[in-house]
Amino acid sequence: MRKTAFASSALSIMTLILGLLFMLHQISYSNYILALSLFLLAASLIIFYTLNKQIMYIVGAVFCFLPMAGLMFRQLNLSGAELIITGGLFLFALLFIPWYAYQCYKKSIK
Repeated sequence: MRKTAFASSALSIMTLILGLLFMLHQISYSNYILALSLFLLAASLIIFYTLNKQIMYIVGAVFCFLPMAGLMFRQLNLSGAELIITGGLFLFALLFIPWYAYQCYKKSIK
């Protein structure tokens, strides 16, 4: 199970980079690739939650689903898409990443 979570995380990062490169060069289907990478990241966070039982992983997964929904809204030209994408990424960057870094720091001290 742990190997699956790490493999999903690695695949998520690779597809995220690919999607960002596609978006940078305005190649079609970049939104779908970015949504797929966020889905893989959320799935790996849920797997990590089943292993460690920390609520932090569920919070991170929810903050991954917000920009994913925003990307789909953007593809459908619905209003509020940019706000959902920005809000989800902003919350992920300001809440989950420092929380995760702090937990890793606490584990390394022990």
